[in-house]
Amino acid sequence: MTASPAALKLLHVIPRFVGGGPERSLLAYAAEERRAGIANRHTVAVLDPPISVQMLLAARKLGMALVGRPTHDALSRLIEDADIVLVHFWNHPVLADLLRTLPFPPARVVLWSRVLGLRAPQVLTEDVAGFGDRLVVTARRTLESAGARRAIAQGAAVTYVPGIADMTRLDGYAPRPHEGVVVGYIGVVADTKMHPRFAEMSAAVRAGVRFVVCGGGGGEAALAARFAALGLADRLAMRGPVDDIRTELEGFDVFGYPLAEDTYATSEKALQEAMWVGVPPVVFPHGGVRDLVADGETGLVATGENGYAAAVDRIAGDAALRRRLGENARVFARAEFAPARRARELQQLLREVMEGERRTRAVLPGAGESAAAGFVRMLGDQAGAFAAALGAAAGGSAAAASDARIASASALLARGEGGVVQHRNAHPDDPHLRHWADLVTGRGG
Repeated sequence: MTASPAALKLLHVIPRFVGGGPERSLLAYAAEERRAGIANRHTVAVLDPPISVQMLLAARKLGMALVGRPTHDALSRLIEDADIVLVHFWNHPVLADLLRTLPFPPARVVLWSRVLGLRAPQVLTEDVAGFGDRLVVTARRTLESAGARRAIAQGAAVTYVPGIADMTRLDGYAPRPHEGVVVGYIGVVADTKMHPRFAEMSAAVRAGVRFVVCGGGGGEAALAARFAALGLADRLAMRGPVDDIRTELEGFDVFGYPLAEDTYATSEKALQEAMWVGVPPVVFPHGGVRDLVADGETGLVATGENGYAAAVDRIAGDAALRRRLGENARVFARAEFAPARRARELQQLLREVMEGERRTRAVLPGAGESAAAGFVRMLGDQAGAFAAALGAAAGGSAAAASDARIASASALLARGEGGVVQHRNAHPDDPHLRHWADLVTGRGG
């Protein structure tokens, strides 16, 4: 009889714990460990509370310990006590500040990139990617990032493991009969995530198709108002945040998931879940989604706004196509996203990391610099106008040109996770960040 491997003490350092994709993935991984009889101990250091009650209860049910906003001394002690430290990375001002200011005691560190890492504001820089002893990416396209390319060139181990979804939430799925064709969306409802012309593209779809939008994010009222202005109020159902995604998916014929062009999405769990139960998706080839849906095989991949409306029209009008694509999507998802398989891969990776010695590592560059300079560092080779603005003389033509480019930043770069406003909120006294936030929110002159 083979003895079970020794339990590992794992410390997760994560910016937030409110129910986003990385947090859900971490919980799903811990649950898969339990099913496999692996008794690893998980401690989660949450850098930027609050922690949602739902996530706290879910973590406790799995035996995970949560520590909210640990001091540097407390976090150093947690690092010393852990066998492996897993840093869940995305551009977040609190995490960025930590990596620039806290010298880690000797440790084994896995840098787990939770973002695509190719475009501002979520860039996987060379400095960040090199912080860990091992780099894990959740999208194959992340291998094209500056950080992953540097790590590979230096001979570092880089592993692709898609985010793990809790597929037990879909147990008992059975399509529910209904009138007409329903195109559903589950995810963040804001122009920092979904395509900013979501309503207009939907308006171009044939009459008779209805739309169901599930999720929160602050853009619900604006989206409903746009549908109403386009005369589509009676074809839209806004559900708000939902926990019972199985019931929602049972009423969908198509999963319409058009994301913004500059999305940093990787292995989207909402898309995984729809494909898992055979709801065929219609998507744009943006972010990591490009590698998850094969056009004409497991869904439809559209190009441009007109292309999206045409693709939804096509699949809405062809039940046989929906059945074929849905079944192919289901087969693909059961292989590509199988939680047990991906949990085994992560466990093997951790065992390999344990073979290495603990080591010290330098903090990220930028300690002692201004918060604006730190923001520019986190954008790496995508800093563009922000880097130019730091070096431009106040009031000069170069400064004016940089300001104009910053003012035209996308919604994601302006107001999204890791964007200008979030960094300004974390460092309200920094004059550059205040000025840039005024520009991107329309208050600059």
